[in-house]
Amino acid sequence: MARPRAVAVTALLITAAGTLYAAVGAVTQWEPAIGWLAQAVLHVGELLAVIALVSAGAARTGAAALVGLGAAALGQAVLAVAEVVYPGRPAVGDVLFGVGPLLTGVGLIVAGVVIVRRWGGPGWSRVGPLLVGAYVVVVLTPVLIGSGGPPAPAALAAIAGWDVLWALVAASALARLAPADAGPRRVEAALH
Repeated sequence: MARPRAVAVTALLITAAGTLYAAVGAVTQWEPAIGWLAQAVLHVGELLAVIALVSAGAARTGAAALVGLGAAALGQAVLAVAEVVYPGRPAVGDVLFGVGPLLTGVGLIVAGVVIVRRWGGPGWSRVGPLLVGAYVVVVLTPVLIGSGGPPAPAALAAIAGWDVLWALVAASALARLAPADAGPRRVEAALH
Protein backbone atom coordinates (compact mmCIF):
# COMPACT_ATOMS: atom_id res chain seq x y z
CA MET A 1 0.00 0.00 0.00
CA ALA A 2 1.19 3.50 -0.78
CA ARG A 3 2.52 5.64 2.02
CA PRO A 4 -0.08 8.02 3.41
CA ARG A 5 2.13 11.10 2.94
CA ALA A 6 2.74 10.16 -0.70
CA VAL A 7 -1.02 9.83 -1.24
CA ALA A 8 -1.61 13.25 0.33
CA VAL A 9 1.18 14.89 -1.70
CA THR A 10 -0.15 13.33 -4.91
CA ALA A 11 -3.67 14.53 -4.07
CA LEU A 12 -2.36 18.04 -3.40
CA LEU A 13 -0.41 18.19 -6.66
CA ILE A 14 -3.26 16.86 -8.79
CA THR A 15 -5.93 19.08 -7.24
CA ALA A 16 -3.70 22.14 -7.49
CA ALA A 17 -3.09 21.34 -11.16
CA GLY A 18 -6.84 20.81 -11.57
CA THR A 19 -7.51 24.27 -10.17
CA LEU A 20 -5.18 25.78 -12.75
CA TYR A 21 -6.64 23.62 -15.56
CA ALA A 22 -10.22 24.67 -14.77
CA ALA A 23 -9.32 28.32 -14.25
CA VAL A 24 -7.48 28.49 -17.58
CA GLY A 25 -10.42 26.78 -19.28
CA ALA A 26 -12.85 29.27 -17.73
CA VAL A 27 -10.84 32.25 -18.99
CA THR A 28 -9.68 30.99 -22.39
CA GLN A 29 -12.27 28.31 -23.28
CA TRP A 30 -9.31 26.02 -23.98
CA GLU A 31 -10.15 22.31 -23.94
CA PRO A 32 -7.55 19.80 -25.11
CA ALA A 33 -8.59 16.81 -27.18
CA ILE A 34 -7.79 14.53 -24.26
CA GLY A 35 -9.57 16.76 -21.74
CA TRP A 36 -11.67 13.80 -20.63
CA LEU A 37 -8.48 12.02 -19.52
CA ALA A 38 -7.18 15.07 -17.64
CA GLN A 39 -10.52 15.41 -15.89
CA ALA A 40 -10.57 11.70 -14.97
CA VAL A 41 -7.11 12.09 -13.43
CA LEU A 42 -8.36 15.14 -11.56
CA HIS A 43 -11.18 13.11 -10.00
CA VAL A 44 -8.65 10.46 -9.02
CA GLY A 45 -6.69 13.22 -7.28
CA GLU A 46 -9.82 14.23 -5.39
CA LEU A 47 -10.35 10.58 -4.48
CA LEU A 48 -6.79 10.50 -3.16
CA ALA A 49 -7.62 13.52 -0.97
CA VAL A 50 -10.41 11.46 0.62
CA ILE A 51 -7.99 8.57 1.13
CA ALA A 52 -5.49 11.00 2.69
CA LEU A 53 -8.21 12.16 5.11
CA VAL A 54 -8.83 8.56 6.11
CA SER A 55 -5.09 7.97 6.55
CA ALA A 56 -4.85 11.11 8.69
CA GLY A 57 -7.45 9.72 11.09
CA ALA A 58 -10.71 11.34 9.97
CA ALA A 59 -12.48 7.98 9.71
CA ARG A 60 -11.66 7.21 13.34
CA THR A 61 -14.02 9.96 14.48
CA GLY A 62 -17.01 7.64 14.19
CA ALA A 63 -19.04 5.30 12.01
CA ALA A 64 -20.88 8.18 10.33
CA ALA A 65 -17.56 9.72 9.28
CA LEU A 66 -16.39 6.40 7.88
CA VAL A 67 -19.62 5.93 5.91
CA GLY A 68 -19.53 9.54 4.68
CA LEU A 69 -15.91 9.28 3.56
CA GLY A 70 -16.73 5.98 1.84
CA ALA A 71 -19.61 7.65 -0.04
CA ALA A 72 -17.34 10.55 -1.01
CA ALA A 73 -14.67 8.15 -2.28
CA LEU A 74 -17.28 6.26 -4.29
CA GLY A 75 -18.60 9.55 -5.68
CA GLN A 76 -15.16 10.55 -6.90
CA ALA A 77 -14.60 7.11 -8.45
CA VAL A 78 -17.95 7.44 -10.24
CA LEU A 79 -16.90 10.86 -11.58
CA ALA A 80 -13.59 9.45 -12.86
CA VAL A 81 -15.49 6.70 -14.67
CA ALA A 82 -18.00 9.25 -16.01
CA GLU A 83 -15.19 11.23 -17.65
CA VAL A 84 -13.93 8.13 -19.45
CA VAL A 85 -17.39 6.88 -20.43
CA TYR A 86 -18.91 10.19 -21.56
CA PRO A 87 -17.14 10.60 -24.94
CA GLY A 88 -18.47 7.26 -26.21
CA ARG A 89 -21.69 6.97 -24.21
CA PRO A 90 -22.94 10.45 -23.27
CA ALA A 91 -26.26 9.23 -21.84
CA VAL A 92 -24.48 6.90 -19.40
CA GLY A 93 -21.91 9.60 -18.63
CA ASP A 94 -24.69 12.08 -17.83
CA VAL A 95 -26.23 9.67 -15.30
CA LEU A 96 -22.84 9.12 -13.68
CA PHE A 97 -22.21 12.89 -13.60
CA GLY A 98 -25.51 13.24 -11.74
CA VAL A 99 -24.77 10.52 -9.18
CA GLY A 100 -21.07 11.18 -8.47
CA PRO A 101 -21.28 14.72 -7.09
CA LEU A 102 -24.32 13.82 -5.01
CA LEU A 103 -22.47 10.92 -3.37
CA THR A 104 -19.45 13.12 -2.75
CA GLY A 105 -21.42 16.09 -1.43
CA VAL A 106 -23.68 14.17 0.91
CA GLY A 107 -20.80 11.94 2.03
CA LEU A 108 -18.56 14.87 2.90
CA ILE A 109 -21.37 16.73 4.65
CA VAL A 110 -22.08 13.69 6.84
CA ALA A 111 -18.39 13.04 7.51
CA GLY A 112 -17.69 16.76 7.88
CA VAL A 113 -20.26 17.29 10.62
CA VAL A 114 -18.72 14.47 12.65
CA ILE A 115 -15.17 15.64 11.93
CA VAL A 116 -15.93 19.21 13.03
CA ARG A 117 -17.36 17.92 16.31
CA ARG A 118 -14.83 15.20 17.13
CA TRP A 119 -11.54 15.71 15.31
CA GLY A 120 -8.97 17.55 17.35
CA GLY A 121 -6.85 20.35 16.07
CA PRO A 122 -7.53 23.83 14.82
CA GLY A 123 -8.18 25.25 11.43
CA TRP A 124 -8.97 24.00 8.01
CA SER A 125 -8.41 20.32 8.77
CA ARG A 126 -11.59 20.24 10.86
CA VAL A 127 -13.92 22.19 8.56
CA GLY A 128 -12.48 21.38 5.13
CA PRO A 129 -14.46 18.21 4.39
CA LEU A 130 -17.73 19.87 5.46
CA LEU A 131 -17.04 22.91 3.27
CA VAL A 132 -16.18 20.75 0.23
CA GLY A 133 -19.42 18.81 0.68
CA ALA A 134 -21.50 21.95 1.20
CA TYR A 135 -19.86 23.55 -1.85
CA VAL A 136 -21.22 20.71 -4.02
CA VAL A 137 -24.78 21.41 -2.87
CA VAL A 138 -24.72 25.19 -2.49
CA VAL A 139 -22.41 26.30 -5.33
CA LEU A 140 -21.22 23.62 -7.74
CA THR A 141 -24.48 21.86 -8.60
CA PRO A 142 -26.58 25.03 -9.02
CA VAL A 143 -23.90 26.67 -11.17
CA LEU A 144 -23.46 23.58 -13.35
CA ILE A 145 -27.21 23.29 -13.85
CA GLY A 146 -27.71 27.01 -14.43
CA SER A 147 -24.82 27.36 -16.87
CA GLY A 148 -25.36 24.10 -18.72
CA GLY A 149 -22.07 22.73 -17.39
CA PRO A 150 -18.64 22.79 -18.98
CA PRO A 151 -17.38 24.39 -21.15
CA ALA A 152 -19.39 27.37 -19.84
CA PRO A 153 -17.00 29.76 -18.05
CA ALA A 154 -19.19 29.89 -14.92
CA ALA A 155 -19.16 26.10 -14.70
CA LEU A 156 -15.40 25.93 -15.07
CA ALA A 157 -14.94 28.70 -12.50
CA ALA A 158 -17.12 26.75 -10.04
CA ILE A 159 -15.07 23.62 -10.72
CA ALA A 160 -11.85 25.59 -10.13
CA GLY A 161 -13.25 26.76 -6.79
CA TRP A 162 -14.07 23.18 -5.87
CA ASP A 163 -10.53 22.13 -6.65
CA VAL A 164 -9.13 24.91 -4.48
CA LEU A 165 -11.10 23.40 -1.60
CA TRP A 166 -9.89 19.89 -2.47
CA ALA A 167 -6.28 21.12 -2.55
CA LEU A 168 -6.72 22.64 0.90
CA VAL A 169 -8.20 19.39 2.22
CA ALA A 170 -5.23 17.47 0.79
CA ALA A 171 -2.82 19.99 2.34
CA SER A 172 -4.48 19.71 5.74
CA ALA A 173 -4.34 15.90 5.59
CA LEU A 174 -0.67 16.19 4.67
CA ALA A 175 -0.10 18.47 7.67
CA ARG A 176 -1.65 15.88 9.95
CA LEU A 177 0.54 13.20 8.40
CA ALA A 178 3.74 15.27 8.66
CA PRO A 179 6.61 13.56 10.47
CA ALA A 180 7.33 14.89 13.96
CA ASP A 181 10.50 16.69 12.87
CA ALA A 182 8.68 18.54 10.05
CA GLY A 183 6.73 20.64 12.49
CA PRO A 184 3.08 19.77 11.69
CA ARG A 185 1.90 22.76 13.73
CA ARG A 186 3.88 25.08 11.44
CA VAL A 187 2.36 23.44 8.35
CA GLU A 188 -1.13 23.65 9.86
CA ALA A 189 -0.55 27.29 10.84
CA ALA A 190 0.33 28.07 7.23
CA LEU A 191 -3.13 26.89 6.20
CA HIS A 192 -4.88 29.55 8.33
